[in-house]
Amino acid sequence: MAEKRIPDPTLMARLQLSVKGVDWAASLVAHKQHEQPGGEWSAHQHLVHLLAVEREVYQPRVMAMLEQERPVFQPWGAEAFMAERYTKREGGVIELAERFMREREKLVEVFKSLTPDEWARTGSWPDGEVDVAWAAERALAHGLEHFTGLLFVHQELEHFHARQWANGQQ
Repeated sequence: MAEKRIPDPTLMARLQLSVKGVDWAASLVAHKQHEQPGGEWSAHQHLVHLLAVEREVYQPRVMAMLEQERPVFQPWGAEAFMAERYTKREGGVIELAERFMREREKLVEVFKSLTPDEWARTGSWPDGEVDVAWAAERALAHGLEHFTGLLFVHQELEHFHARQWANGQQ
């Protein structure tokens, strides 16, 4: 029987590739970064949120789970963050994507160093008790959700992609 590996051997690659997708998608919408198609979030809002969640939720919670016994985490209010702390002065979407990539790499380096026992450490998120492996998968899913959100913005704002490519825009 094949030995089971913790974590899934492709998880680290997926975590790293997911941020490359965010970087690429940000480049597609940089010239319209503050436009909000259909009243939904702009590309800029997606990236400010993504960076904040990486820094204020995933990184500190993973570290707390590794350093403390079953820490309990309070909900992080995405809506409150956007209402109270969002600003267009955070930088452009290309810069925000680069900052997100650097922050995600920090988390990936932590994950790469973990033992099987550390992957199994737990904490109580607002959704209930979870382990570090769940947090890694959730961080991956969150990045992919906003990658998809950026592509949605691009799809809604730009209907003729081949013309953009021909003109050297991305």
